[in-house]
Amino acid sequence: MKILMMGDSTMKKNNFYSYPQFGWGQGVDIFTKEGIDIHNYAENGRSTKSFIDEGRFDKLLADLEPGDYVICSFGHNDEKKQDPTRYTEPYGQYQENLKYFMDKVNEKGGHIVYATSITRHKFENGVCINSHGDYPAAMLDFAKKYNQTCIDLNKLTIDHYTKVGEKYAERYHLIFGKNVFPTQPEGKEDHSHLTMDGAVLAARLFVMALAKTSDPINECFIDLTLTDQIDLKMLID
Repeated sequence: MKILMMGDSTMKKNNFYSYPQFGWGQGVDIFTKEGIDIHNYAENGRSTKSFIDEGRFDKLLADLEPGDYVICSFGHNDEKKQDPTRYTEPYGQYQENLKYFMDKVNEKGGHIVYATSITRHKFENGVCINSHGDYPAAMLDFAKKYNQTCIDLNKLTIDHYTKVGEKYAERYHLIFGKNVFPTQPEGKEDHSHLTMDGAVLAARLFVMALAKTSDPINECFIDLTLTDQIDLKMLID
């Protein structure tokens, strides 16, 4: 059994060349039970439209087997109105593409769940704000109409960021000075993409919210209400 992930750079699996950037799809891996494989098809800069048009969704479908799960999260790039290769209307093509994903996954015997886009690190008067316009609401409305599970990661991350504060929440994003990381010697001030801390946070919020539903994908994840049994004797040097 496996989980196939489809989304943009906030979900993508990163390697050393983009370190310390992580996608929350990488964070999901540490919450899965043994025997669950994750195939991450998320890619930088993709929207629902470009993910389909470039054949990336076809590749995911070719990998999908009956009983597999798909996690779908788009929105960051669907909102880029200046780019016709990526832009979709939230209550138009965006929802149509979400339904296309659902229909095709179901045809192959898979099961899809949705997640709204994680927040950007954007604050006004000490409060983290929604920077994704109508896209989170459009996904939630779509999911309600078709009785699909949708985790509102946008709201969950907004609420968490507001709780911990603007300065503390910087650790979740690529905000650091020069010569901190050898792969990014010029430093960064990127308020969209995640560090490992941000990726693990988003994944934990996702899994915890899923646990409050009856969605069958929960069989893939460890129970976060339990304390894992660790053989402490084996940790002695």
